[in-house]
Amino acid sequence: MAIDIKKRTEYFIKDLHAREYMRLGCYRQINSHAGKMEDLRERKARHEAFLRDLLRKRGISPFWYARIFYIFGHIFGLIAACLPQNWVAWFENLLEFWILMRYQKYHKEMTLDATLRSMIESLQLSRLPHNEPAPDALQLVSRFLDEQALAVKR
Repeated sequence: MAIDIKKRTEYFIKDLHAREYMRLGCYRQINSHAGKMEDLRERKARHEAFLRDLLRKRGISPFWYARIFYIFGHIFGLIAACLPQNWVAWFENLLEFWILMRYQKYHKEMTLDATLRSMIESLQLSRLPHNEPAPDALQLVSRFLDEQALAVKR
């Protein structure tokens, strides 16, 4: 069974967009730890904008559930505003760890795909017709991975 690397890379980008969009909605509602929340909002907005731009450049549409995730993020953010601060802080740390694991998984799979493509091109002594996962997607995930790792350490 052949794996379509282009479709898999697009899936990774669309999935990350949906999850970042959800977290952006959630963080827009939570007002705990004002400095940390502002940093999280800014980082999530930057990630979501970059992912949206990447989707636009590639000509693919976001997952249908991205908007639903965003609404659920807002709802959870409103609920979290009523919870004790230590519960909200615990949940923020859980979300940061959760998205870090997702980025690590996607980064590993995309790196393996790129290595496999490179090995096939070396053996055939010719370029494959696709360049997936493209350097922009690899760079995106590795940069986000670095940012998430720093956020989890804090």
